Amino acid sequence: MRSEEQKSYRLLIIDDNESIHDDLRKILLPAQADAGLMEDETILFGSISPHSVEFTVDSAFQGQEGLLLLQKAKDAGQPFVLAFVDIRMPPGWDGIETITHLWNTDPDLQVVICTAHSDYTWTDIENKLGISNNFVILKKPFDPIEVTQLVHALTSKWTSARQARLRMEELDLLVEERTAELNHAVNELERAKRAAEQAALQDPLTKLPNRRLFQTRLNQALQHVLHQPADLCALLYLDLDGFKVINYSLGHLVGDEVLVEAARRLESCFRRECTPEFAPRGEDIIARLGGDEFAVLMEKIRDVSDALRVAHRICDTLAEPFSIRGREVVISCSIGITTSASRYTAPENMLRDADTAMYRAKSLGRGGCALFDQSMHLHAVDRLQKEYEMRQAIEREEFFLCYQPILSLTDGKLNGFEALIRWRSLPRGIVAPMDFIPLAEETGLIVPIGTWVLQEACRQLRRWQDRFGEAAELSISVNLSALQFTQSNLVEIVRQALSDSGIQGHSLRLELTESVAMEEPERMAPLLRELQKLGVRLSIDDFGTGYSSLSHLHRFSVDTLKVDRSFIKSMELNERSLDIVRTIVSLAHNMGMEVIAEGAETAMQASLLRGMKCDCVQGFFFSKPLEAEAIDALLAAKWHPQP
Repeated sequence: MRSEEQKSYRLLIIDDNESIHDDLRKILLPAQADAGLMEDETILFGSISPHSVEFTVDSAFQGQEGLLLLQKAKDAGQPFVLAFVDIRMPPGWDGIETITHLWNTDPDLQVVICTAHSDYTWTDIENKLGISNNFVILKKPFDPIEVTQLVHALTSKWTSARQARLRMEELDLLVEERTAELNHAVNELERAKRAAEQAALQDPLTKLPNRRLFQTRLNQALQHVLHQPADLCALLYLDLDGFKVINYSLGHLVGDEVLVEAARRLESCFRRECTPEFAPRGEDIIARLGGDEFAVLMEKIRDVSDALRVAHRICDTLAEPFSIRGREVVISCSIGITTSASRYTAPENMLRDADTAMYRAKSLGRGGCALFDQSMHLHAVDRLQKEYEMRQAIEREEFFLCYQPILSLTDGKLNGFEALIRWRSLPRGIVAPMDFIPLAEETGLIVPIGTWVLQEACRQLRRWQDRFGEAAELSISVNLSALQFTQSNLVEIVRQALSDSGIQGHSLRLELTESVAMEEPERMAPLLRELQKLGVRLSIDDFGTGYSSLSHLHRFSVDTLKVDRSFIKSMELNERSLDIVRTIVSLAHNMGMEVIAEGAETAMQASLLRGMKCDCVQGFFFSKPLEAEAIDALLAAKWHPQP
């Protein structure tokens, strides 16, 4: 069917006989159309009549002239649909040559070859033009109905072919667009897949390989070593010392920045730069295993000394101060080392032993490294068991307090007590503080344990105050760990302990170590002032063993300095220790502070302390730490030991 949009067609007549032009125009142009012809076409083509389609007819009398008209019409975007071409047009091109040139210019052109009986045969025409659906032969003289039928049929065919081509072009374009979209989607999917695979193997914060990738690489290294035992590999397991304090005191954002900077420094320590992707064997790889724990795999080392050198380099690099958000942060790291010489077959076992060695390094003072041996494994198993038992001990109320008397050197009267925690373990018996307090600090259990100690000590002092009138002036001293001072609600915890027990603030003395007090003076000073607003007295424990700063000490307005027992123990025989104690006592008095000497074990030590006007003393010479029942008996007997 004809297109509804195509209502006008351009026709071209190429013939050297002008009368042929006139005859064809009379047949094709509407003004000259015959009513009989219109009726005939209605019968042939349905409701469409010649008047429903308009023709524009152009004439050319030679082939070259026709080609120029065809080219011009095509360039103008108004191509000819059909051309009547005479087969004989001397002296120029004949019809066959003319058609050849026309089709070279416009292959879609429909052609009616006008020929007489004496011209080329159909076979001759096919031999010259080839078989084509774009031409028909019209014998002269013309029959008007035949001409009309041919024109309408061929223009309809041209329209259908054009529409089909346009539709195919649209479909091709649509296919091309859909193919491009599909290719884009496939590429995006591949990129997303690669990103997901990389994310699955990469720590999102530091961009280092994560535990999963590290274990895969470690397993590959161990499999290689099984076949090539001479290719020794080493595993370094490291942890940032004191990182929890940074997180608690400065916030997790600062902690994250420290981890990112630590990762960059660690990368700078190795023989070759590592990437989060699978790297060829023989390259070092560093990963973040989680929290503040990192691991390093070193392949094809000569011996363990190579790993030790890198470990010391790491320690030195991380010991340099970090500049985070305009403030200086100092950390250290502890490193555990093990090698494939122990014939590991499973990566998790090698990681376990390196982790064990790392904890041994921490126990030796932090900021160093330790090599794994079998005794460490046994120690690690015991450590895990002890941690489990300690968690149970909180629930089972196995912890209890002992109280060591603090005496006044001025009049010999009882000044107060220091509360000291003990653990009565069902499987282990009485566990000394030095055997569980460090582990409690490492695991964070010291926070709930410390809160219980504070509450119980306050409650016990109130019991004594209620029972013994003379105990009203006594105070109780409680040690707070570094982690407790990082609690945002520490002041509220202390306030609640005072409120629940009913004791006055001045009856409670909170002891903090010198290192905790001096490490972050900007944060500690306002916190200590808030505690003092409760009436609580503050004491710096183990004074003289840390890194004292007189300017910071003055800012804190501390009430009491406690001289470390190491100086008291040696001052009888060591003049330097005696001078240190004398200086501390003088310093404290000049700053309006009270001085307590701890660890006095002999009468000579007590005498020396009294001579330098030390205020108070505690130690085995007077009394070891006692359980509450024993203190009850002493208070009932109105015990007043004379130093």
